[in-house]
Amino acid sequence: MKICILADGQSIHTKRWCEYFSALGHEVHLVSFRPVDIPGTIVHYINAGNIDVKGGNWRILTKIGEIKRLLKEFRPDILHALYATSYGAVGALSGFHPFIVTPLGTDVLISPERSLIYRLLLRYVFGCADIITSLAPHVKAAILNYGGKPAKLREFIFGVNTEIFNSKNRNIPQGKFIISSTRNFENVYNIPLIIKAIALIKDRIPDLEVHFSGDGSLKNELIKMVHAHGLDEIVIFHGHIPQPAMVDLLNKSYLYISVSLSDGNAVSVLEAMACDCFLLVSDIEANRQWVKDGINGFVVPVNDEAALAAKILHVYTNYDRLIGPAIEINKLILDEKGTLQVNMKRIENIYKELLQAE
Repeated sequence: MKICILADGQSIHTKRWCEYFSALGHEVHLVSFRPVDIPGTIVHYINAGNIDVKGGNWRILTKIGEIKRLLKEFRPDILHALYATSYGAVGALSGFHPFIVTPLGTDVLISPERSLIYRLLLRYVFGCADIITSLAPHVKAAILNYGGKPAKLREFIFGVNTEIFNSKNRNIPQGKFIISSTRNFENVYNIPLIIKAIALIKDRIPDLEVHFSGDGSLKNELIKMVHAHGLDEIVIFHGHIPQPAMVDLLNKSYLYISVSLSDGNAVSVLEAMACDCFLLVSDIEANRQWVKDGINGFVVPVNDEAALAAKILHVYTNYDRLIGPAIEINKLILDEKGTLQVNMKRIENIYKELLQAE
C-alpha cells in the first residue's frame, strides 16, 4: 500500500504513524510544512514560511498547487491528514480521494470556538473527507457539531507502543521523589500551573525533583518563572528527548503530571501509565476516559494550583499504598484499549476498507 500522510513532521504522533506503517512494509510518504527526517519514510518538505503552532498559518493555502503536483507524481493509494484545520484543509482542497482526516484536539475543541472562519473551514474539510476518525467521545461530539456525518465517523485512539513504553526497567531512586511532565511548552498544556504548585510545597518534600521533557514557545518564560520561585535546584528542563530517554525518565518517576486545558487523547498519559507512574491529571474529558479519581490516579480541578499541590503532597505521603492498585488497573485499561498495536491495526483496516470501496 502507498500511503501519504499530510501532517506536521515534527509531531511525535506523525513520526510514530510513519514508522509504524513503514515497518509493515508499506510505502510511506510524508508531506509536511516543517522539515524532518524519519527513517523509512519519503519526506516531502514544503516551505510555507514560519509555521506557528498557535494557528494563523494562512500561507499554507498558497501551496495547494505544489501539493497537487506531488500527489499526481507519486500517486498514493490513501491521503491521510492529521489535524483538521491546517493539513486537513489543504488535503481537502487538493481534491484527492480517498481522503481521511484525523482531528487531534485543539483543531475541533478550541480553535472553532474562537473563530467563525475555523467553524466554516471544519465543515468544508469534513464534507470533503471520505472518513473522519475520532480519538474520543468528546472529540466525536465536536466533529458532529461541525458538520461531520455519522456515516463517515470511525473511532480510533492513539495508543502507546508497549514494546517501547513499559516498566521492565523501572528503577525509581531511593532518596529522591521524582515528578515528570512530558508535555510541550505551549499555553494549552498549562505548565505554569505545575510550577506554581511545586512552589507551594517545595519545602515539604525535601527530596523533590521535577523534570520537564518538552519544548515550545513558552520555554524562556517558564525558565524565568522557575528562577523567580526559587526552584532552580529542583526543576530540570530536558528539552525534547528521544523515546529511550523518555522511557528512562518515566521509569524513574514516582508521579506523572499532565494538567492540560484541552486534549484529544493524551498519549503521554498512556505512556506514563505503561511505565507504572502514578497519575495526576486535569479534570477534562480526555483525561477522565483514562483516570478514575482516587482509583488509578487523581483528577484535579483546572487551574487550581492549591488543589494540585495538595494532591502532590498526598501522593508523596501515601505512595506505597496508592501505587499497587493503580498499576493493576492501568495494565487492564491499556490491554483493553490503550496500545498502539491494537489501535493502529484499526487504521490499517480502515485503509483497506476504503480501497475495497473504490
